[in-house]
Amino acid sequence: MRPGSSMATPESELVTIPGFSHDVGASREEATRLLAEAGVHNLKLTIMVRDIPMPHYAGADLLVESWRGIGVAATEDRRNIWEWQKVIDAGDFDVALDFSGDFYDDPTIELTKFVSHDLSPVNYSGSTDRFLDALFIGQAVTSDQGQRAKIVRDFERHALTEAYTVPLLWWNRIVATSSVLKGWSITPSHFIGQDLAGVWLSAPPSVGANARK
Repeated sequence: MRPGSSMATPESELVTIPGFSHDVGASREEATRLLAEAGVHNLKLTIMVRDIPMPHYAGADLLVESWRGIGVAATEDRRNIWEWQKVIDAGDFDVALDFSGDFYDDPTIELTKFVSHDLSPVNYSGSTDRFLDALFIGQAVTSDQGQRAKIVRDFERHALTEAYTVPLLWWNRIVATSSVLKGWSITPSHFIGQDLAGVWLSAPPSVGANARK
């Protein structure tokens, strides 16, 4: 869940989940140990990335540098959105960097990428986990918000421990606009507020003053 939202896992608990510790050095040592324990050496990965610099290039660059720190070699394969989608739909990739543009802090919306692929076509990892599915359905039908939050935290802990899909970056949307832009308001998601029929430009004050002169 989005950090700071009403159902977000408290940081004191979040830091106990794999990948969220503030001790980067210890986390890298543990990752290196796990690779060695699994008998994985000289691992090489290709990251499928949308050909959009912000935030996809930055996210992919972060992954490459982080993996390099534990001895994993990674390269980026940057594709336009249509080519990227074809590869993702075919499941022909090592790692893919996707995104979510959720417009509402509700678990039934925000957790859809983590439930089993046969229930959620936007789970591109192709994973199946019936325990996660049960928790997802459980929170969706629970009216008690305290109990629902507990189920959501159980979901997060299991999902982030199994790590079929993991969150990488939260991006705060900041849009700078001119004072002459009227009728438009920033939205929390790229998926809403796209009807620009009521948006218009006013004449700058200096233009109007010069015209009257």
